[in-house]
Amino acid sequence: AMQGHAEGRHNLGISEEIKGNYDNAVKNYLISAKMGYKASVQAIQRILMKGMAKIEQYMEAVKGYQDAAEEMKSHDRDKAREVKIVVAGMET
Repeated sequence: AMQGHAEGRHNLGISEEIKGNYDNAVKNYLISAKMGYKASVQAIQRILMKGMAKIEQYMEAVKGYQDAAEEMKSHDRDKAREVKIVVAGMET
């Protein structure tokens, strides 16, 4: 999980949250959210509602998630463009 697997980080967050270690939970959820894992954004929101996270942490998670989602979209666009060029080349 420490190497950058979003779901693994999320699971570490769950484990910390269950133990009541909200600071560590939020840290792990934040890392996961910035990798594009939506459930981690929702988890930080839940902790925020309990009064155990700061609004700034939630905002950072939302922005990180949006940035990751945008990055994935542009990667998919680039990949689609490459495939289109290859297919067009095969048709000639």
